[in-house]
Amino acid sequence: MNTTNHAKIRQQQRGISNVALDIIERNGRCEKAPGGALKIFFGLKEYQKTIKDLKRTIQILDKVKGGTLIINEDKIVTVYKNAHIN
Repeated sequence: MNTTNHAKIRQQQRGISNVALDIIERNGRCEKAPGGALKIFFGLKEYQKTIKDLKRTIQILDKVKGGTLIINEDKIVTVYKNAHIN
């Protein structure tokens, strides 16, 4: 998303990183704002849902660690888990 100079200045003044902006944009709640603009708000509910989703992702990562796909011509031929993870 493009950022105005005004927003870049405010972002720097308020110590808000680009990663934080990305989190707000991806996980925030959208509402209408004056002038036809869109407001994206990352409140407590959005925070709690994002934490829950990230914990679930970590659980899945633990399960797929060592997982391997063999692919040929855009088709998965077989799958397995490698017991010896490097």
